[in-house]
Amino acid sequence: MKKLLLLSLLAAPVAFADISLGRTPQPAAAQSTAADSAEYVTMAQEVLGSLKELAGVLSGVKDTATADAAAPQVNEMANRLLVLQARSESMPRPGAEVEMQVRNSINVQEVQQVVRDFLGSVIRIGLSNGYGSEALLNALAPILNAMPGGAAE
Repeated sequence: MKKLLLLSLLAAPVAFADISLGRTPQPAAAQSTAADSAEYVTMAQEVLGSLKELAGVLSGVKDTATADAAAPQVNEMANRLLVLQARSESMPRPGAEVEMQVRNSINVQEVQQVVRDFLGSVIRIGLSNGYGSEALLNALAPILNAMPGGAAE
């Protein structure tokens, strides 16, 4: 079953959905070892950085011209997030010790703010029909389709 891209990108390596929503992670069948922690920390930082960058680009979209100008960057970032998602899904769920190390390596408030900023921009852009930019809507489509209820579900 397909997962929400924003949250599932880090769900495997850092229980990002749990962090951003303030929930306690559920135990998973496949557990990683403490030796894997560096890979999970790196993945968490890559995803957070990519989401922050994407949220920043989307926050600057205010009209058709800025939407068209943002489309190539959004397309590149969406592709990067999809690659990270695939990599994340191939990793085993981290064990409790690794998950704690990853959680300690990120700022929970920053994660929550990045998710809020991203979702706020996506909603604003969606309600404005992409400010008339087919290019921006096409660039966002892979991310939106990966969300629950998206066309790819």
